[in-house]
This record gives sequence, C-alpha cells and structure tokens, in this order.
Amino acid sequence: MLPQNLRVNIPEIDTEHDELFAFLESFKAYCFENSPMPQEKRNALYGLLVSHFKTEERLAAAVSIDFSGHEDAHAKMLETVSQTLNQMASNNSDLYSLIRYISYWFEIHILRYDLALAKYLATAMQH
Repeated sequence: MLPQNLRVNIPEIDTEHDELFAFLESFKAYCFENSPMPQEKRNALYGLLVSHFKTEERLAAAVSIDFSGHEDAHAKMLETVSQTLNQMASNNSDLYSLIRYISYWFEIHILRYDLALAKYLATAMQH
C-alpha cells in the first residue's frame, strides 16, 4: 500500500506506515458501505496512530535524536483527529473527510519528518 517514494528504509517504520495506509483504505471502503462507523473501529484508527508515533519516539530516543519538532507534529495531528472523532455523529462523510486528511497529513509528514528521522537512525545504527 505504501508508495515507494514514502518508504524510509527503516523496516519497522515502513511496516507500520504500510499498515496505516492499508487500514485507511479499508476505512474508506467501509465509509461507503456502512453507517455509522462503530466506535471500536474509530478507536482502532486512533490507537494505530498513537502506537506508530510511540514507535518513532522510541527509535529516536534510542539514538538520542532531538525529536521535539517531530513530536509536536504528532501531538497536533492527534489532537485534530481526536477532536474530529469525538465530534463525529452518525454521518460517515465526516469520517471520510478525516481519513482523507490523515492520508494527506501522513504523506506530507513522511516527506518532511520521517525521511529525515530515517536518515539520522541509519547513520546512528552504523556507529
């Protein structure tokens, strides 16, 4: 699912990114077929995001990278997602918009932050 230009070549991160993109694609399909989206599915999406961000934070901490800007981007994104999920009524169109936002956010985030993180991790792992 993950486009080649978004691969960071850190297997753990690429695997999680791929899982997130696949999960988002399944959500898109679900939005068109079912209404409303069950709370446990919305919780699963949020949980995947939190888990992935913790993975990146753990990897950065292991090599003593200043992760504050990257971590701030994660926190802002989670706040937006959380607010939207909490405000969501039974209308899946809101969820579909949120999924589009998350997909777009991830692409930009990977290009801006995760590729740089991967470069630092690769360098640190060589030493």
